[in-house]
Amino acid sequence: MAEILISQAPKNHEKRDIRLAELALSARNGSESAFEDMVKLCERGVYELALQVSRNREDALDISQDTFIKLWQFLGSEASLDEIKSWYSYVLRMARNCALDFLRKQSIRRHDSLSVADEDGERKDMEIPDDDISSDPVLSYYRSERIEAVRDAINSLEDDYRQVLVLRENEGCSYKEISDIMGIEMGTVKSKIFRARNLVKEYLQKRNIF
Repeated sequence: MAEILISQAPKNHEKRDIRLAELALSARNGSESAFEDMVKLCERGVYELALQVSRNREDALDISQDTFIKLWQFLGSEASLDEIKSWYSYVLRMARNCALDFLRKQSIRRHDSLSVADEDGERKDMEIPDDDISSDPVLSYYRSERIEAVRDAINSLEDDYRQVLVLRENEGCSYKEISDIMGIEMGTVKSKIFRARNLVKEYLQKRNIF
């Protein structure tokens, strides 16, 4: 699987948001194909986020469907489209809200899961790229094939910490985008990512793995 290069993410995200804005306008004007293209651009991120919140593949599929139903309803409403600065962040925030609503309604008991879905919906191990391997124990041990230790370390994190790692390192989201998606201050996003990485490092050190 190709690594996500964080340095390239802002440019790619900008192009994606411009495209999504164009598609949203076309969808509002009645183009079903434009809406289908919106789904294609967002479905991977929506599913991955839904999976990390629900911790269940079948539930994540249901949440994804609910998200796009709500998106279709929103586009058919009288709500202003001009106020949405980042469509990708908006859709992922909608997905997170749908996931939280789903859990509250169903009272689901979560199951451990540290993998995310690729373009074909297959499970894969989460990569956490970084320019300096020594600065991030997650990437260091991933590349040295200590996957089980890393998986356990990340699995020990609280939900919010795990989710910000997925958004930042796997989806390549900016701090601002994560802030919008999670509904927390940007400073809190930065501190959670910093804290999550330190917690992973501490976990590995305590077990003499680091």
